[in-house]
Amino acid sequence: MTNALVPLIAVILSATPGSPQAVEPQDTLWRVGLPRGVFVDVHRQSLLDEHPSVTRSWIRAASDDVRWRLQLARESADRERSFHVRLLAPEVDGAFNSDLPFSLNEGSLWAGRGLSGRTQLGAALSYGSVSLVLAPEVWATANGAFQTFSYPEAPPRADNAGGRSRHPLASPFHYPPHSMDLPQRLGSGGGASLGFGQSSLAWDNRSVRIGIATESMRWGPALRNPLMLSNNTQGFTHLFAQTTKPLDSPLGDVHAQWVLGDLQESEYFDFDPSNDHRSFSGAIIVLNPSFEPNLSLGVSRVVYAPASSRPDVLTAAFDVLTSVGTVASEPGDTLLPPGPDRLFSMFAHWSFPDAGMETWGEWGRAEEPESLRDFLETPHHSRAYTFGLRHVRSVARSSRLSIEAELTSLEPSQAFRVKQHGEWYASRRVVQGYTHRGRVIGAAIGPSGSSQWLAFDWLGPAWHVGLFGTRIRWENEALYSYAPEFRRADMTLMAGLRGSAQIGRIGFEAAWAESIRLNYLFQTQPRPNDTYRGVDLRNRVLRLTVWAAGS
Repeated sequence: MTNALVPLIAVILSATPGSPQAVEPQDTLWRVGLPRGVFVDVHRQSLLDEHPSVTRSWIRAASDDVRWRLQLARESADRERSFHVRLLAPEVDGAFNSDLPFSLNEGSLWAGRGLSGRTQLGAALSYGSVSLVLAPEVWATANGAFQTFSYPEAPPRADNAGGRSRHPLASPFHYPPHSMDLPQRLGSGGGASLGFGQSSLAWDNRSVRIGIATESMRWGPALRNPLMLSNNTQGFTHLFAQTTKPLDSPLGDVHAQWVLGDLQESEYFDFDPSNDHRSFSGAIIVLNPSFEPNLSLGVSRVVYAPASSRPDVLTAAFDVLTSVGTVASEPGDTLLPPGPDRLFSMFAHWSFPDAGMETWGEWGRAEEPESLRDFLETPHHSRAYTFGLRHVRSVARSSRLSIEAELTSLEPSQAFRVKQHGEWYASRRVVQGYTHRGRVIGAAIGPSGSSQWLAFDWLGPAWHVGLFGTRIRWENEALYSYAPEFRRADMTLMAGLRGSAQIGRIGFEAAWAESIRLNYLFQTQPRPNDTYRGVDLRNRVLRLTVWAAGS
């Protein structure tokens, strides 16, 4: 579907009238993209201040702000069908990890060990009701060596017959029955990649927008770990239809979006070229109740399934409406015949502007209940959740202090005592699980993980500086189900500084953090008196983003 952008671009340009183009003044460059890395939450406050109506929908895409500005330019023009062109702000990201990869919510950039970087540039065009955002990205990584280990399969042979079924870098913790394309390392050395990045082509009127895009998306109010859709990986090619203004209903304003996408396998999973594509059929509905304008309630559902090719993805358009049955709790410890799997979540966000407070929560289930009785008996089966709050208060004439916290858990619940359970984002039917090119589409902490996040930020009119800290427990299911020897929880403890500012025509964000990975890959070393000590690794993390802000 990505190739379809080329002829569509040609059609738009050929339709340009012969009269002089209405080019917007280039005094300010527009940024395209979603906030990334440790800066995801800082941008929330500006979003609440500038575009509250967009935020209340909690359906966000990388080019939303650009399309909103293009719409304003069309409405202010003398002729609605004039041709508008705007350059987008060039951006450069730099990332450094001293000893281990650490890369959460960073989009197309995978920050391996050593230096990594991403560059983005482009332009936004519109003609009438059609808008085109071209924002290609290039990313590269040194991808220095670090310890990995492989699932103990038979050794590979030249023709791979009777040898390994999966790549040596494939996850050792996600073999059947809970399978997933989550490589430990994206290749054995440095590399680079070029893609369409945050690009989109859309037609819209005052009620609906439809289009095709490769841009990143986020669903729900969670800051760091939305359960269903995040920018933890690069955007996947997708068709979409959504509301551009809320629909009136007896209960209040309703926002909605439908997405049909093509998920791709990484190069480091298996050796079968016939299963490299999967369909993504998802929908989200958000209600802003008429009795409380600062409250948002939402539900979202995604069905993903194997697809033999990209054209086969189109047949899955309405999979989101179908039942897939019980998948994880089916008896046995092997993969099931290929078929669809699903995820479901519901969320709420409530803000109190006068008090400078907002709170949110998202709760989901990876497996649908067999019946109402089944749900009432084990509502916690295959569940996951994210809860958070933030308080912002004025502390000076033009400055504010922000205090925020968020906790997330995808760890297996105690329902395993009653029925067989699975893992969020892993599947017994879809061998690659809920991933795109080897990275989780939802919560960045990944399958059966948990995290706690705390941050304090001083927010000025054109700058911010803050402290943050987090604890992440990785792959908790593997602690109990993989290998019989003594193990301890694999977790990361991290604390650091972050800040942003604009100096003249240049804007930047920077962050530094110290972290320690306790019991890396669940490893321990025997000590005297039958005790054990974990294998702990320290890691320094640096991030820098620079963009041209215009004058």
